[in-house]
Amino acid sequence: MQCFYRKQTTLILLFFAFTLSVFAQTKEATYTTVKPFTGSKEFRKFSVGLNVGALAPNIVFGGSNDFTNPQITLGYGANVRYQFSHYFAVQADFLAGKLKANNDDKLGNGANPARAITSFKTKLKYSGSLSGQLTLGNINFLREKNTIVPYLSVGAGLVAYEPRIVRAGSTTEVAYDNVTTKKEFFVPVGAGFKVNVSKLINLDLGYRMNFVDGDNFDGSSYWTTRGNSLHKDKFSYGFLGLEFALGKKSKQQLLFDNPAARTNMDLQSQIDTVKTAIEGLKNDTDADGVADMFDKEPNTPAGSPVDSHGVTKDTDSDGVPDWKDKQLITPTECQPVDADGVGKCPEPACCAEMKTLLANATMASACPTDYPSLSMKGTSLSKDVKAMLATVASKLQEKPTCTITITAYPAASKAAQSLADKKLAAIQTYLTETLGVSADRIATDKSIGGGDADVIDIK
Repeated sequence: MQCFYRKQTTLILLFFAFTLSVFAQTKEATYTTVKPFTGSKEFRKFSVGLNVGALAPNIVFGGSNDFTNPQITLGYGANVRYQFSHYFAVQADFLAGKLKANNDDKLGNGANPARAITSFKTKLKYSGSLSGQLTLGNINFLREKNTIVPYLSVGAGLVAYEPRIVRAGSTTEVAYDNVTTKKEFFVPVGAGFKVNVSKLINLDLGYRMNFVDGDNFDGSSYWTTRGNSLHKDKFSYGFLGLEFALGKKSKQQLLFDNPAARTNMDLQSQIDTVKTAIEGLKNDTDADGVADMFDKEPNTPAGSPVDSHGVTKDTDSDGVPDWKDKQLITPTECQPVDADGVGKCPEPACCAEMKTLLANATMASACPTDYPSLSMKGTSLSKDVKAMLATVASKLQEKPTCTITITAYPAASKAAQSLADKKLAAIQTYLTETLGVSADRIATDKSIGGGDADVIDIK
């Protein structure tokens, strides 16, 4: 008997060692964030499982037994579980197998057992039970992901079995009490661990003690061997099983959910958001003294003075920022300004008068009037046209104060006027860029319908 208990205890310890090794080798999965207080709809709650293990006609806590040498046999089962909450689940179990024992071992006082039945074999035709499971350790402040969840269970069920016995002085196995199948109520009480291997698979390592409401499970009534007292039988099942979670793979199993971790993740997310916002307040990409969050011009050139919104200052409002304005304060009357912010102020009245007098004096010297007319059907300049323009440029160089007007005679259509504009622009560009005539000495004009559209006059 003591040898049997040592074997049974060793088997249980091996099961626990296997569980711990699995736990050590299992990596923490990425935790699925679920909003708090949204119920259990975001979790998987159903699972089905298969298990195999050791059956014995006694329990690990010992107690009185009808046989001195209980033996370990193979058992197998299946289960369906529904997890109602983090702490409670309901599980239906099916169990089958064979149990056996004999009186080959001596009693504790060294004497041979003098019993009417020397051995038995009981076949479990079926064993069905419904148990409530109290799951522990789901709220875990040490680890984000629960990998091992212990549980305790108690329930009720019905077991159908066939006991067969060998009586003392015989080697023939016979049915107990000439009855083939017996049925009894029984109470399973168990404990174990659920080990999460993946989103789909769990290991189930457990031990159940089954208390049968009858004294014939082992084919031997207690009063037959010990006297006139009823002693109900019991058997145990230590097992290792695979459990498969049902439902959407994207959802976390409620059994392994850690609400403490989810709450922490939600708070941490908010903290990280605030930290990011604070860091944003500190960032100043263009180093203009205005944080990016408030900077309406985030790419201000280095050294450029800006206002409180990070926009480049323009003290004289001339459209040229201070950092490149060569005339920082341009009077309003001198605006608009050029690209450097320099304005063009009007000449004083005395200077304007003097300039007019000089112009009139120069005009008195007579500007040339014998400029040629150019024949142009398209916008390209022919050799003849370029030669004529060279003559015009030469005359203008001789008379620095003289100016010319280039006149085209397009029709009233937009297309004709556009072509005329292109002709005038081509002539003006050639005079200024190629022949060096100042642009302010050349004016252009269009006279709609005033002459030949293929002729350009210079006056």
